[in-house]
Amino acid sequence: MSLARFLQVSDLHLGRPFAWLPQARREDRRRDQQRALEMAVSHAVEHGAHAILVPGDLFDSTAVDAGLLTFAIRVFEVSGCPPVFIAPGNHDPVSDANAAFHPRLLRARGMRWPEHVHVFDTPEWTAVPVAKLPGVRVWGRCSTSSVESTDRPLAPEALAAVTATDPRGFEIALFHGSREGQCPPGQESTAPFSDAEVAASPFVYHAVGHYHAMSRIEQPLAEGVKSAGARLAYAGSAISLDHTETGTHGALEVRIEYGHRLPFVEVEPIELDRRHVYPLDVDVTGAASADHVDRRVLKALEVAGAGEMDFAAVRLTGRLGPGVRWSGAGTELRDRVFHVRTDARAVRPDHDLAAYRTSGGRTTEERFAIELLTQLDAETDPGRCAVIERALHYGLDAFRLREVSPASDEVSA
Repeated sequence: MSLARFLQVSDLHLGRPFAWLPQARREDRRRDQQRALEMAVSHAVEHGAHAILVPGDLFDSTAVDAGLLTFAIRVFEVSGCPPVFIAPGNHDPVSDANAAFHPRLLRARGMRWPEHVHVFDTPEWTAVPVAKLPGVRVWGRCSTSSVESTDRPLAPEALAAVTATDPRGFEIALFHGSREGQCPPGQESTAPFSDAEVAASPFVYHAVGHYHAMSRIEQPLAEGVKSAGARLAYAGSAISLDHTETGTHGALEVRIEYGHRLPFVEVEPIELDRRHVYPLDVDVTGAASADHVDRRVLKALEVAGAGEMDFAAVRLTGRLGPGVRWSGAGTELRDRVFHVRTDARAVRPDHDLAAYRTSGGRTTEERFAIELLTQLDAETDPGRCAVIERALHYGLDAFRLREVSPASDEVSA
C-alpha cells in the first residue's frame, strides 16, 4: 500500500484591495494573505507533501504588480518546496493582460516561475506527472477570462483527452469551477459541473477552487467507483476575504492510499487564518444611550470569545427608546477587535404601534399612524414594506420628538 500526500490551497486572492476595511487595516490584512501562503508552503515541506495543488485565484486580478509577483515566486523557491501545480481561475485567468502567467510578460519583468512550478495555461485538460510518485499525474485546466463561463469541465466530451491510468498510480483533477446547486449568494457560476459528473469522471480526486467555504463530496465504497472517501473538495479561501466568510479558513492536506486496493482519499483542514469572523445578533431593546448599545455589543463579543485579532459582524436588533441615537461604535468598541462592522437596519424606535391601531384616530398623529399601518398591512412587496415602515417611524419621531434623525442603513466602524 502506498500513500500520496498533497497540500491543496486556493482562492488566496493576493492583491485584494479590502476596500470594506478602514484604510489603516487594509495593509495588515494583505500581509495576512501573504503569511497564509508562506504557512501553506511550510506545512507542505514539513509534512512531506508530494505536491502543492493551487486550483485558481492565487491572485485577485490580472493586474498583478511586480512586488506581489516577486513575493509569490519567492514563496515557492523555499528550500524543500515540492512540485507546485497552478490552475488559474476566473480572477487571475491566463490572458495577454496577466503578467503572472504570460511567459513573454514575465521575461520582460526579468522574472520566471521556479522549474518545479507548473502553470496549466490552456482550457483543455493536460497532464503532468508527479515526481517521486510513479504513475501519478495531475490533470489541469485554466480559466482564460474573468467573465462567467458555461464550459463544463467534467462533461464526457471535455474528458476525451484524459487517457488511461497507469496501473501503478492514479489521476487527479485540478481546476476552478462551480458545483451546481451549491453556489453561494453573490458568487458567479464558472465552469459548472454536477455531482453526477464527479461520480462518473476518471479522476480519483478533484481539487477544486472558486467557492470560499470548505466543502467536499464523499464517495462511499461501491462497485464501479474510481475511489472512496473524499471524491472532491474545496479548500475554500485561505483567509476570510470579507465579513461574511465565517468558519475555518486555510488549506487541505490530502492523503490518498493506493496500490493494493481501491484508492481511498482523506482530507484534513489546515487552519491558516489567524483571525476569525464572529457573526453576532445583539438585541439593544431598552438601551438608554449610545454607550449602553456599545456595552451590549462588548458583552456579546466577550461571551462569543472574540479576541483583539478577530472580526465582528454585528447585527443590531430591537427597539430604542425615544431620543436614543446610535450612529456607530465608540472608541472602546472599535479597539476591542481588529475590526467591527455593525448593521443597524433592524433597529426601530420604540413606538407602541398596537396602541395606534386601536386609538380611533382622534389626533393628526394617530390618523397618520393608522394610514401608514393600513398601507403596511396591505403591502406584499418586502422592499415597499421597508419603505413604509421607515416612513412611519420617521413621522412618529417628528410628532413625538419634534425632530427626525435618519436611521443608519448600515453603520461600519
